[in-house]
Amino acid sequence: MDMDETKILIVGGSSGMGLALARRCLAEGSGVIIAGRNAARLNAARDELDRPAALATAVADISREAEVAALFARIGRLEHIVSTA
Repeated sequence: MDMDETKILIVGGSSGMGLALARRCLAEGSGVIIAGRNAARLNAARDELDRPAALATAVADISREAEVAALFARIGRLEHIVSTA
């Protein structure tokens, strides 16, 4: 699959399967946003992935509707959404 120029949101992307998927998508040329509740874990994941131009992080609790709405308002159009949370 050609992943160049795609934008992917991975909820729960700071560890485990979400982090592994973020790594793979970045390697395939996608722009990735990893979201989670813990800013420190997101920052550690960003440092580990080391792809500052293609990776963004977003602190959001997906159990809170207002935070989810604000997240989508900030990030705009996406091609894919993955939830590992």
